[in-house]
Amino acid sequence: MNLISRFIGFLKMNGTRVLKLPALLVLTALLQVQAQQPQRKAIIEDRKHYSEVFKEDRHFRMIMPPDYYEHPERRYPVIYYFHGNAGRFNGPADGEVSRSGEARYYDEFNGNDERCGPDSLDNFANYVEGTDVIIAKWDGYVPAQYPRPYDIAPVKEDRQFVDYFPEFVRYVDAHYRTKAFRENRAVSGLSMGGFMSMLVASKYPHLLSSASFFCPSASFTVGPKALQIYTPFKEMGRNFVGLPIRMHLGSKDFLRQHDQEIDRAYQTLELNYESWFYGIGYFRGFHNAVNIKGQFDFHMKYFRMPLARPEKWHHIDLYPSFSVWNYDVNTNRNIPGFTILNDVRREGFSLQTKKWLPDGPAIQDLSVKIETDSIYTPNTSFQLIRLDVPTRKIYRSDVRSDKKGRIQWQGTGQQSDIGLYRAGDPGHISMATYTLDRKMPGVGDIVSLSPLLFNKGGAAVDSIGIELIAQDEEVEVMDPATTIGQVAQGALYEKTAFRIRSRNASLDRAKLKLVLSYQGKKDQFLLEVPFYSPEATLKHFTVADGRPVKLEVEEKTLVGEGNGDGIANPGEWISIFTQSDLDSLHDFGLQLYTEDPYVAMDNRRMLFFARNDWSGAQRLTSQMQIKPDCPDGHEIKFYGVYEYPKNGNTRRDSHGAHSFIHETKRISFTVKVKR
Repeated sequence: MNLISRFIGFLKMNGTRVLKLPALLVLTALLQVQAQQPQRKAIIEDRKHYSEVFKEDRHFRMIMPPDYYEHPERRYPVIYYFHGNAGRFNGPADGEVSRSGEARYYDEFNGNDERCGPDSLDNFANYVEGTDVIIAKWDGYVPAQYPRPYDIAPVKEDRQFVDYFPEFVRYVDAHYRTKAFRENRAVSGLSMGGFMSMLVASKYPHLLSSASFFCPSASFTVGPKALQIYTPFKEMGRNFVGLPIRMHLGSKDFLRQHDQEIDRAYQTLELNYESWFYGIGYFRGFHNAVNIKGQFDFHMKYFRMPLARPEKWHHIDLYPSFSVWNYDVNTNRNIPGFTILNDVRREGFSLQTKKWLPDGPAIQDLSVKIETDSIYTPNTSFQLIRLDVPTRKIYRSDVRSDKKGRIQWQGTGQQSDIGLYRAGDPGHISMATYTLDRKMPGVGDIVSLSPLLFNKGGAAVDSIGIELIAQDEEVEVMDPATTIGQVAQGALYEKTAFRIRSRNASLDRAKLKLVLSYQGKKDQFLLEVPFYSPEATLKHFTVADGRPVKLEVEEKTLVGEGNGDGIANPGEWISIFTQSDLDSLHDFGLQLYTEDPYVAMDNRRMLFFARNDWSGAQRLTSQMQIKPDCPDGHEIKFYGVYEYPKNGNTRRDSHGAHSFIHETKRISFTVKVKR
């Protein structure tokens, strides 16, 4: 307890007996003495505990307020921080800054400007010295893979740090004076740790009040070893509905292009999201954890004013079974892929699966079991109505909530829209999907979009206002809002269409919002419409039908299934490769799209090849089968997208790494089939 606190306590104890003293003079003197005293430092403790998940001891660091042990009655919120490449729980590894992906030591200032940065106050210890919060740092150390942490990209030892996180939280809550509930818990991280912060926050939004990311890696291959899959967070932003998030982006960060793509995507998702861009004034704009106060003040704000649980939420998960917001989802999936829950609320939910993000086909022959949260009246009968979206068939069944108010449903991974209601419940309208009158529209094309509405509530809805709003400035919605008549209970409605047009040739997906107004409420649904706008015709390419190509990392690799002659034959699985103007030594694969009837798009595959950098991103390459009955001489028109690096003309940064800049090409070409 400081001198001023003691003096105030003395005044309270003695009351009027000290009024004759020149109390103001005494207080002034104490203030002067207090100012001359050295500032007390945060408490930094390095500990370890036994992990049941990893079956071994795991290290961690706790950074606590200076008076933590002086006030046993106080409890504190916790920010869980995840270090990046070459880091540990107790800071980045010693050595040259240029050799570490996590160049800055940010726990406390040690007098080394090159190592800690020029701002001696921009560190964890200084932040905790003036703030009632605990920072808990886990250790992503994997001995056989160090300096690369977390056993990701690729998964080699099946160490699942996302499984370890809840265990670590339980240990910290049990052994330290924390406020052990969601509203006073947050995650943050740098680089690979920023990716882990995104992964943990997206998987456990029900455990956190907020999340933040310093210059995060935007994507990695993660998951169970046998089911690991490329996971791009640009496509998973809706997991953060109801969870405030913040990202720092450096103007010279080597990951800036990837993080800017995330930033643009998240700005259109109506999240509680903010971003902070910094330039050369903060550690020269490079890849680091800087402006710690700004980032952590964001968490403190939501510790003070936490958001309520969202009434409607969404979730994408790469694990076969998972729990989120007290919903339990179990599948028998034994191949890589994603389970997607959308528009989850008391009135129901929608379900689909994908082999990859964002546009992979559904996973076939899958069994899915979902148990809801305990939000229903216990021991009560409900009507379950299910729309099988691909076939437009509707099924009804009777279900009963258990004694806790949970309802179980079992089905397949086929896209379904499910409603739950009792007699007397009002109608509830969802947007199950949409159709286009053109399969592959391009820039300038006017395409008609028809949303499929489904009344999965308990009664008819007499009147519905419907409006389509573009989320991109380059997309034009050409039809105004309108009102439709009654939609009966359990009925589908698909008679209203909106014309849209893209004015940007580089736009891959137009983001739009459908707003429905009925019965005094508004509901909205986000949707994406792909556009295919080639900027040129690809003249030089290779058909990989079981022939070798030269890749950046994998080097000489056999791709495709066929006779390997470089000519597309019926029945063969082919991929297309080309080279770039800046790199004639390597082949770059294309993501392919076609309307041709002799290519089964729903049966296509996706190959993931490494990039010659450590961004975590992959090069996606389509593999498609030419149908066996394709006639000789048939010409297949393809639209393709590929990326190639532009490292050759990019100045190297202080980490000794090229900035990971890439350029995207959108092209068209024709492949002639020969029998």
